[in-house]
Amino acid sequence: MIFRLPTYGPLRRLLPLLLLIAASVPVCAQERGPLDGQRFYPERVAADLEIWRTTLHEAHADPYRHVTKAALDRAIDDAIAKARVPLTAAEVADLVSPVLQLIADAHTTVGLPPAVESILRQRVPLLPLAVRAVGHDLFVEEELKGFRTIPSGSRILSINGRSAAAILDTLASMLPADAGDTLSRIRKVERDLPYLLYRHLDRSRTFTVTYEPPGGRARTEQVVGLTGEEVRAFVRTDEDPLLPWSATHHADHHSTWLHLRDLHTDSLLNAGIRPERFVEDLRRDLKRNRSRVLVIDVRGAGGGELALAELIHSIYALKPYRVVQDMTIRAQAPPTHYGLCTAQPEFFATLHANYLPGDHGRLHLRPDDPRLELLEPKSNAFDGKVYVVCDALTREAAAALVMMARRAGRATIVGEEVGTNSISSCGGRILQLRTPNVGLVFNIPLIRYVYEGTPRGAPDQGEQPDHAFAVDARALATGRDLLRDALMEMILELQ
Repeated sequence: MIFRLPTYGPLRRLLPLLLLIAASVPVCAQERGPLDGQRFYPERVAADLEIWRTTLHEAHADPYRHVTKAALDRAIDDAIAKARVPLTAAEVADLVSPVLQLIADAHTTVGLPPAVESILRQRVPLLPLAVRAVGHDLFVEEELKGFRTIPSGSRILSINGRSAAAILDTLASMLPADAGDTLSRIRKVERDLPYLLYRHLDRSRTFTVTYEPPGGRARTEQVVGLTGEEVRAFVRTDEDPLLPWSATHHADHHSTWLHLRDLHTDSLLNAGIRPERFVEDLRRDLKRNRSRVLVIDVRGAGGGELALAELIHSIYALKPYRVVQDMTIRAQAPPTHYGLCTAQPEFFATLHANYLPGDHGRLHLRPDDPRLELLEPKSNAFDGKVYVVCDALTREAAAALVMMARRAGRATIVGEEVGTNSISSCGGRILQLRTPNVGLVFNIPLIRYVYEGTPRGAPDQGEQPDHAFAVDARALATGRDLLRDALMEMILELQ
């Protein structure tokens, strides 16, 4: 059967337009990504941000350290005023970013609705490169497809026309960190560049990467994006995954290298590691192996359990010690919108039993609380030389370990400034607020920790190393850990 176009004029004149509309609909549907979803009217956005404002003022442990209450309220008012048209969840989260920068607390964050985050992490094609930042330059650490289209160690000049320096600076400026710590922001960008690039700058499915290979001239390659699911399929997994805690004895160096990749109790228990037993076994091994040097590597490690920092410190402590001199909170009771938050029943049930009223509306941990007691050193503590290796992603309990080791005079710190403020930081218990309209997830820390001892460096920075050792681009091409190599060589020479 042959269909012929009608001869009457109106339909014939409209037909090209109808065909154009029909052809464009499937393309638009394909190009819509998870960040282009439902839009929310300004009044709904305002209602959610008011809920967040109230909860922030009522529950945050230290919201006015770097900004006054009045200035914080003005910033939230500005964010609400900018919601003049219907916005997506991602656009609302972007409105909040300047407020987070004023609070300047690494644990005060905003996340997209969980369903959106899951799609971004698993199903959206992202740049398939793992990178490292050296100064204002980005270098390829690994191509996640398992190929070597772009060799490891190559310096990235641009991605889809944007310079690597501009990408690094723009994304770093959007990330929360403790006070004036800029290095931790850079390390967060390098750790999560594919996601952050899509989230804030470029939603392409293919990437034109201009780069300089080691010892070569600039080249350009087209790289196809990979989803999180595809990356897991491409990347080879080790038969024996790395344990969160491991210790290796080097007989020729008379040293033991203790690698602490994670200071979360749950992660340790899931890996079959009982922290107290591990530490006792290590003490015995140090003595049996006649180790003269202990290296504790906490690069990239985090975790909120400060008791683990004290436990590790006990391995080599030679005088009484404690991790904090005070803990403070501001929440007097569950906040007004507690029904929208993840429950913290134990925290609020014991609040007035554990804390006493203090200055500026704070409650302070009771002075007789066991967490403030000085702990006595062990009789079998290691008395040899100690080095602690850290970087800008060393945070929370791992950063507290660095502070204890240096301030007690028991260790030489090697690496980078840690990613947690050296005087005090918020963390521990995190109140998670999910707003009823947009569905954003706000993290609000409930506890402020004031660390024992005197910090090195500026009060708005993390603990500084005794010997700075930055990432070296040359190592990326070989896969070598140059810091480890240099430290082991120095240990051998000193012996």
